[in-house]
Amino acid sequence: AGLWRLLLAAGYSLSQGQIIDDSMEVSETCASVLSCCTGSDYTLSPQIWEAVKGWGKNWHIRELLDSTPRMLERYYTFYNLFDRMRKGKLGELWAHDCYFGVVSILLNAVPAAEFEDGLETAQAMFSQAKLMLANINATHLANWTIPLEPLESTFPFLLGMRPNDCHHSKLKVYVYDTGKYSAGSTFCSAGQWGVEVMIHRYFAASACRTEDPDEADLFLVPDYRACHFHLAPTYLHKGLTRLPGDDFHSGIIRNHAEKYRRADQADDLFKSLLDSLQYFKRRRGLDHVFVFSDQGFIVNFTHTFPSWRDVMPHSIILSTEAFTPGCGPSCFSPWKDVVIPGNLDLDRMREIRQWNLPSSNRSLLFNFHGRLPVNHEYYEGNRVRGDLLQFSERPGVSVGGFIEEYFEVMGSSHFCLIPEGTSSWTNHLYESFFAGCIPFLLSDSFVLPFHDVIDWPSLSIRWPQNEVGENMYLYILDLVRNRPEVVEEMKLRVDAAACWFDFYAFDDACSPYRAIVQALEKRSRDMPPYLYPEQWGP
Repeated sequence: AGLWRLLLAAGYSLSQGQIIDDSMEVSETCASVLSCCTGSDYTLSPQIWEAVKGWGKNWHIRELLDSTPRMLERYYTFYNLFDRMRKGKLGELWAHDCYFGVVSILLNAVPAAEFEDGLETAQAMFSQAKLMLANINATHLANWTIPLEPLESTFPFLLGMRPNDCHHSKLKVYVYDTGKYSAGSTFCSAGQWGVEVMIHRYFAASACRTEDPDEADLFLVPDYRACHFHLAPTYLHKGLTRLPGDDFHSGIIRNHAEKYRRADQADDLFKSLLDSLQYFKRRRGLDHVFVFSDQGFIVNFTHTFPSWRDVMPHSIILSTEAFTPGCGPSCFSPWKDVVIPGNLDLDRMREIRQWNLPSSNRSLLFNFHGRLPVNHEYYEGNRVRGDLLQFSERPGVSVGGFIEEYFEVMGSSHFCLIPEGTSSWTNHLYESFFAGCIPFLLSDSFVLPFHDVIDWPSLSIRWPQNEVGENMYLYILDLVRNRPEVVEEMKLRVDAAACWFDFYAFDDACSPYRAIVQALEKRSRDMPPYLYPEQWGP
């Protein structure tokens, strides 16, 4: 609390007590906006301030490094700086030396602070950074770039600071506090498995939430299992700053071994979570909701909960795929479970949309770029992706491995091929919508989400995955050349449906949350009033 007061005082006195002339040169005004960043024995060196400045412009982008542990290590680098400032009670001194440097440290430290100090501290740090920027907003004079838009869009939601009306639903949802199982929402929200966080944050801040278990229709169990499994380091993990004498763990991430889940402990961990759910046994889990992302029950080809059939066979599962590898058809019941889309980060969606061209301006028939049998060991036996390579030299087609201009290629293609990956589902499907690229599905087992609100046959094509060949190519060529009005109409429907896959969209008419709420309302309404009651009688 003392640090917040010091920083607030520094910002307030400057914003209220000084007049900054926008016409002044940067070199003349650095002292006026506390941005000289000259460093001292009590702050940071000019070199470190310069490094902090480089990350200030990317504070909101979470997937910049090549592995999940390295991404978290980045945030702990800033958290360790913040903690040094906090423990030394040096906030005012640091802010006077490099005001926007302190703002950048606060913003970049938020994800690690949530792990170490909890959500309330992370919220306070974020709010303080916003306040400092409101008090002195002359980043242009300081030659310092700190994106402001995520302060209002992305992070308030991820930090539980954006209430919502639950799409006017009367559903009552009890949201468990699951402690370590749902640690790190701002960090774990990145990427496709971030859907585990998004659904938690939506209901936790919604008008549907109830603190009274007796009036609850459903019980949501937050669990960031995919993120926590991905945080596990590998032997001599590339790029990780390891502890001396330790071949696995980071020396920057505090207590790294406690931040991730081990695959060999997956079943026991999940059973422990179920044992902690106070109201689970009342109806044998019938009214409890779990979210499974990133291949459903499988993370990195490891079954995260093999004994689920024995301990939670009746619970509602929100899953990114119905047919999970190694689990089989029994993993999904269309009577109670719901297929949901994977998460796309807001910045990624916006960048893809920038390349979305009208049908008349598109030059490519179709495209696919990603993992293939020739560039990734996990896909060596993937027949459908191997079959796509026959088109790599065809004119008007773009097929191959990863390329920098991937978004541009999608936005220039009439059709995006959506082949089966290591499992039936892939986030390539949802990316195609923001590029206005008509999905051409090549995954026979891919159960698509939100059939109640999306007319999939009107905006996509499904083709047998074992029939990739010349006939497929000629079919697409005929559509584009001889039936352009059909292609254009499908493209417009794709554009209109993209909002169903945008987890930062809260519109009443079109939002993944609306589809999820409707699906849960139906399941709650149709739920049996009891399940195997232990006894009754007068």
